[in-house]
Amino acid sequence: LPTFADLPNLKYTEMVIKESMRLYPPAWVTSRQVATDGVTLGGYPVDKWVSVVVNIFGVHRDERFFPEPEKFDPERFSPENEKNIQKYAYMPFGAGPRVCIGNAFAMMEAKLVLATIAPRFSLRLAPGQRVQPDRVFTLRPKYGMKMVVAARESVMA
Repeated sequence: LPTFADLPNLKYTEMVIKESMRLYPPAWVTSRQVATDGVTLGGYPVDKWVSVVVNIFGVHRDERFFPEPEKFDPERFSPENEKNIQKYAYMPFGAGPRVCIGNAFAMMEAKLVLATIAPRFSLRLAPGQRVQPDRVFTLRPKYGMKMVVAARESVMA
């Protein structure tokens, strides 16, 4: 089983998780309050103390930042490609000084869980199952996520 010591070696696992969170960010929307005068956003003036809503889900699927945005492509987050992602184009845990305090722990936990499960089992959506996001406080599957889980023969042999 993978351990904390294995985390630096789980680079592709991290790429898969990051791409998954690009498509389905846990924090799908956030808001910030303008704290100063003279702010413009997209060429429009924004008054002080106005709340601005950021659609993270939409930004993550914007082809200006991510070509073929609906395609699942972990290579977007390879070391050579990730450095080309514009600042604030990818923010599954928010960004800046108010970024989620638990993001490092969540990534560590996700990498260890995926690295434990993926070599031993294949997971596929159940026949007829469709992923439909439910946009409540966090993004989650609206009708659950029925899966077919099968042991991988190479591990079981």
